[in-house]
Amino acid sequence: MTFGTRSRPRAALPLLAAGAALALPLAGCSAGPAAPPEPRKLSASQAGGAYLDAVCPVNAAWDEADVQIDRLRLALERGDGSPEAAQRALVSAGTASATAAKRLDPAVSEWPEAAAPAVENVRQTLIEDERQAARVAKLSAEELANYTWKGAEESGKAAAAARKALALPDDPAFACSEWEAQGQKQGSKPGQKDEREQPSDG
Repeated sequence: MTFGTRSRPRAALPLLAAGAALALPLAGCSAGPAAPPEPRKLSASQAGGAYLDAVCPVNAAWDEADVQIDRLRLALERGDGSPEAAQRALVSAGTASATAAKRLDPAVSEWPEAAAPAVENVRQTLIEDERQAARVAKLSAEELANYTWKGAEESGKAAAAARKALALPDDPAFACSEWEAQGQKQGSKPGQKDEREQPSDG
């Protein structure tokens, strides 16, 4: 390409300068960036469903990661362990955690006042889980198989507190399975479940 070496005709320079000068006032009148949308205010009945919509896919992704890590440990005992499947599962789980954290963000949804602190605690653990998953996914097979997850106890406590604040069942697997069953029964599409009543805790 020769664009960098070609000289511009002298006669064009004043025209270009004038064009730039004319463009300046127009640029000053252009509209600024659009304001972010207001967070959606969730009622008490909607909040539990919105929470489960966010976290249940995370639980499923981490269950799969656990399965793949267990398989890796068994394979290493046989002397033929390869970490690729476990690494992919960890990346997927981290992505699911990041997605859930965005959905729980108070800038997206306004949670009931009594539950908001507990939901925020869960959001923070999800952010940390995503970061940790990205690091662990780069470990060798042996390192990955022997890794002890940091913050697991804190994450469990935060999730339990959020379920209690949102009047959800204590058992997360039961809460998610019941929520999924309600979605199938009522024919809801993903992302629309939070318009239904949340599952009760019995």
